[in-house]
Amino acid sequence: MPPLADIVRYGEARKTQTDRLSGLMERLIVEGAIALPYAARDLDEQAAAILVGAMRKADEAIRLVEPGQDVLDGWRNGLAAVLDASRSTALLAGCAAHLLYDAGRLSAEAAAGLLGRRLSPGTPVTDAAGFFEGFFSTAGQRLIYDEGLRGAVDGWLRSLDEDAFIAHLPLLRRVFSNLDSMERRRLIEAVLGGAARLPAGVTPTPDGGDAWRRHLGLLGPLLNGETGNG
Repeated sequence: MPPLADIVRYGEARKTQTDRLSGLMERLIVEGAIALPYAARDLDEQAAAILVGAMRKADEAIRLVEPGQDVLDGWRNGLAAVLDASRSTALLAGCAAHLLYDAGRLSAEAAAGLLGRRLSPGTPVTDAAGFFEGFFSTAGQRLIYDEGLRGAVDGWLRSLDEDAFIAHLPLLRRVFSNLDSMERRRLIEAVLGGAARLPAGVTPTPDGGDAWRRHLGLLGPLLNGETGNG
């Protein structure tokens, strides 16, 4: 869809009947929306990652061409079907939830409730992690501003035992790798209570290393509900 959307929106050097291309684009959107819930079923990790990338690119293309409301509703209904289906791979369901949230089809309160359920202690850790990655891998900034989403994520992290938490540190780093140092600082300050400042000597960095190990030393007590002297 993306190359076709570029032509429909911006045209090209050759004389092209863009009205016909618009009709083709809308047909692809409708067919994609119908097929998507079936394509998202029972995928392995590699196939799920490929389809998530395709979903995000398709959604960007659809927003670019601004199709009719019926077509747009059809696409979002397809995303909702992926989110609701029990056989949808968790990564795909999380991505669908994020796209619906961005589109205003999922309110902040509903999103926080959804995350609370999908990241609950009763959910298999691999499924919860997949949903988390699908939702936040391009939306980590939302946690800076959205207290409800932060609370849902905090509840999930607190539910993990030490081994599971350590096992998912690479996931957390991958999800938040798109945040710059200032955004990381603001997120940690939000987690610590809004006006709280980062402890002296701790600097969020994208490459981890010694700084990341210091972060882990601070995160452990926080996630276990312990209070420090600062």
